[in-house]
Amino acid sequence: MTDLDLRTIANSQRHPAILAAFDGLGDGDELRITTDCEPRALRSELERTRSQQYVWLQHRLGQDLWEMTLRRLTAVRPERIRDLLRRCPLFADACSESVQEMEAVAVEKVLAHGDPVVEQESDWGAFGLVWSGSLAAIITSPLGREYALYDILSGEPFGEIALTGRGPTIARFVTTSHLARVLVFPGRVVDSILKSDLAVSRAMNDHLAQRMRTVIERFSAQTSLSTVARVATTLLLHAVADAGLQPVLPTLADLTQVELAAAAGTVKEVVSRALAELENGGAVQRSGGRIVKVDRERLASYGKCL
Repeated sequence: MTDLDLRTIANSQRHPAILAAFDGLGDGDELRITTDCEPRALRSELERTRSQQYVWLQHRLGQDLWEMTLRRLTAVRPERIRDLLRRCPLFADACSESVQEMEAVAVEKVLAHGDPVVEQESDWGAFGLVWSGSLAAIITSPLGREYALYDILSGEPFGEIALTGRGPTIARFVTTSHLARVLVFPGRVVDSILKSDLAVSRAMNDHLAQRMRTVIERFSAQTSLSTVARVATTLLLHAVADAGLQPVLPTLADLTQVELAAAAGTVKEVVSRALAELENGGAVQRSGGRIVKVDRERLASYGKCL
């Protein structure tokens, strides 16, 4: 295990240091990274430049404290289901029998932006993995307002809470990228594997704990921060580490104001006013109604305001 603490490295030098350390790993070796912000920009760069070469294990340990472990993979074929499972933290250490069983029953679906996989409060009885693209778990309140609980990125599962809790789906899972490929498995198969494969069971427990932390922190932000601060915090997920106004990550390209409102716990009209305030403050830049650049430091300063 190689350790790298980004908190001691200037923002502009972080990604080069990580990529150099990662490229020096052998097959199966791991790089553990400690940082002070959610590393979605790093994940986006790795997916763009070193796709299929790693397992991404991420933990939020506390306020402004994140830990990721990158496991180096070689000889991965991107079109094989078994290799997607090998890249997924839940199944990276699964026994070969578990992988073969899941591969045999997997059903692939291709979804366009806005397409749901399953609706809220459905007796779905299945389990899903994102192969590429992204989804969001969105709940609709009795008053009809939508709230995004968490994002589901490449290699991450959905429907796991209903599976392990033995109830209906807690949210509507909807596509937030231009296109998404997902795999759906019968819930009974995954449930059987959880009972028989200790590595998968432990990984699921770890994953559910992180999901819970994400939901709690988003709820806390929605009840304690101003709308502008919540919008700024949401946009931070799509910002690179370099100083000043920088092009946004591709993950923001397909995000609509309605989806941004759900993530910030508000409505589209309020988001429009918040974006205008952020633009006047130099934190974002828009073109043709789309956010094209953001300033990480200025967004962070808004995000810390009550």
